[in-house]
Amino acid sequence: MAYLKIASHIKACGGSLLNEEWVLTSAHCVKNINRESSYVYLGVRSVKFLKEQQKFNRTMSHIVFHPNFEHFDNDIALIKLNPPVKFEDRVAPIDLPEPKDVFNETSECWVTGWGNVGENIPLSGESYLQELKVPILNQTVCLDKYLCLTSNMICAGLQGGKDTCQGDSGGPLVCPSDTKFVQVGITSFGKPCAKEGFPGYYTRVASYLDFIKK
Repeated sequence: MAYLKIASHIKACGGSLLNEEWVLTSAHCVKNINRESSYVYLGVRSVKFLKEQQKFNRTMSHIVFHPNFEHFDNDIALIKLNPPVKFEDRVAPIDLPEPKDVFNETSECWVTGWGNVGENIPLSGESYLQELKVPILNQTVCLDKYLCLTSNMICAGLQGGKDTCQGDSGGPLVCPSDTKFVQVGITSFGKPCAKEGFPGYYTRVASYLDFIKK
């Protein structure tokens, strides 16, 4: 997983490594940012000690936004790393879903990130990467909670108030497919976060495979 430190906005986001040069994230995370003062960290477990983890610190040489990105629709972007990274134990690319893959309420999926652990409650202590198991929800349930839902979005995490939160945007929603985990979604938004009865919303990666592979 990638950690995006966006200094000009004093904020952070997540991302996922696609190959040696490109990171996948949400478009709203990198909209109107200063690339020269923003960095991508890879192979990081704790964000408390970033100065000691410079080996895979990369700048952003280029950002590609989906041409139809607007608000949270088509909330997807690609970051080109400078310089490229080399894969090793802690730095590896994520797998993408195949068009044939189906993910629904029976799928056991996970989200990861360094964001808040509750509404306006930041991650504290050593600030290690967190993970959370979340159920994917039926689109009818999702639409009932957010009328602007499109087929390019997935919602997950309704039960028990389990959810991603501020600072998790751009990170991956992964689900098992055969013998591996694949990235099904990109953390996008919530209304609000971690409140019981309100799911989190994710960009549906399968809708953008052509954009990603282009």
